[in-house]
Amino acid sequence: MKQSSWRLAPCALLAAMQLNHFALPSHCIAAGFETQDSAVKTSAAQTTTKDIVQPGDRIALIGGGWVERMHNHPWLETMLTLEVPGVTFRNMGWSGDTVFGDARAVFGSRADGYQRLMRDLEFAAPKLAILCYGENEAHGSDAERAEFLKGYHKLVEDLKRKGCRIVMVIPREREDAGPQFPNPRYYNSNLTQLAEGIRKIASDHQATIVDLQKLSSDKRFSEEGVVWNDQGYQESAREILKQLGYKDLAIDRVIEQTNSVSELQSAIKSKNEWFFHRYRPQNETYLFLFRKHEQGNNAVEVEQMEKFVREGESKIAQWLTSKQWAPKQ
Repeated sequence: MKQSSWRLAPCALLAAMQLNHFALPSHCIAAGFETQDSAVKTSAAQTTTKDIVQPGDRIALIGGGWVERMHNHPWLETMLTLEVPGVTFRNMGWSGDTVFGDARAVFGSRADGYQRLMRDLEFAAPKLAILCYGENEAHGSDAERAEFLKGYHKLVEDLKRKGCRIVMVIPREREDAGPQFPNPRYYNSNLTQLAEGIRKIASDHQATIVDLQKLSSDKRFSEEGVVWNDQGYQESAREILKQLGYKDLAIDRVIEQTNSVSELQSAIKSKNEWFFHRYRPQNETYLFLFRKHEQGNNAVEVEQMEKFVREGESKIAQWLTSKQWAPKQ
């Protein structure tokens, strides 16, 4: 991740760390679908309103590789920062992750991965959770997709118990990148079926749906049909805000000031890097697991990184005020 002039001096532990590259999602297979009546589509959409994001919200972005790569393409965070006073973010995306926390388990079991997600949510403390699952699960069988929907239902329930409002993002279909890459037709058919199940969960829990299948189906945002470029993340952020009820976006009033927008995004990336190290320290085997007898004394520094995350947020807020870009209360 690019270094920024906003960066703070690292503590001893971070001096030994390097940020992981945000890799492609390993397609963990777990998904499910149960055919639903078409009337299910309406109720969750009716709850979609600009008020879903409220001033001062802490927003957790949760999902697999598509969410994780928002670290490098923070357009959604940028646009909402310019739109809603005092919002802050915690990107909790994890490549290859599922609603069961499979990728988060590291050396443990599925149950360990889910417990870790719940534990990380305690210190992330979001008021709003934006979830995007289903990409990995569209590779699975009927039984696996049914299992996914049950797991997604439980995840939403657990988030609501923590006091979170919920936005559920339906992934965009895979692009057809040409004959040298797999034909996405079968995958996209499965994803369309999963979308119906996700809408049903949103309806049951009065969650808000954002459907990225509506996003520019005629445009290409990737080279191989999977990993999006920066334009894709920018346009998806616009689509998310549009479906949440925002019009006349603040970003459009400043987008031509490219240096300033880049400076803001650099600050966001720097802050996000601190949080990445906070909840995913690269050498956690030495800090917390079976080799902690070697460096476990440094584990205390991981929690201390939260201070640097918050200082990064304060610098962003001060910068917005100095530029007169801060949204009005």
